[in-house]
Amino acid sequence: MNPFWAILVTLFAVLAGTGTCFWLLHQARGADTTLWIVEHIVCPILRIVMLLLVVSQVYPALQENGSSLEFWQVLFSQGQFSDLVNILFLLGLALAFLPWVNHPAIALPLQGLLTVALVFSWQFADVRVQISLLPTAATLAKIAGFMLFAWLLARELGPRVGRALDRRYAVDGSTLLVSDAFYLWLQIPIILMYAAYLNAQLASLTV
Repeated sequence: MNPFWAILVTLFAVLAGTGTCFWLLHQARGADTTLWIVEHIVCPILRIVMLLLVVSQVYPALQENGSSLEFWQVLFSQGQFSDLVNILFLLGLALAFLPWVNHPAIALPLQGLLTVALVFSWQFADVRVQISLLPTAATLAKIAGFMLFAWLLARELGPRVGRALDRRYAVDGSTLLVSDAFYLWLQIPIILMYAAYLNAQLASLTV
């Protein structure tokens, strides 16, 4: 995995997805039904696609010579792409009804970790029974610590950048989208921690 390429692709994907959602919301202003569809269906699906792009760039960390193409090959060769999108969409809907857990600082890491766990279990089905998908307490502590850091960072930077965009383009509501963009980009270290945990177990099987 080339870290520079992974960060560059992730940054471009997040900016493109967030920008598209921002434009769609701006276009839907004044049409309540359309606005609801964009807010509750279109943007969440765009967020899932962005999350999958982020995960695909980090997923190669599971194997020394892995590539992001393997992630997509697993999804499409086994016909799991639509299943995964549906699972993540339904999980997002379910989390929306749970206080605190529905915050992107928690919901996005849960969706990202679930994505890695599912794709890993499909790709390595032959050794799945020998590997625990549930992180250890130490790994969970690291992930929780970075989730807190991501929340603090997005809380400080999101409103500032959001207000600047609102003033620049004479719109409102940019803060939420900007915060989502920060959270998506900050999924990289979280997914890397979990991937390192799974990779260590894979390596132990080959020793």
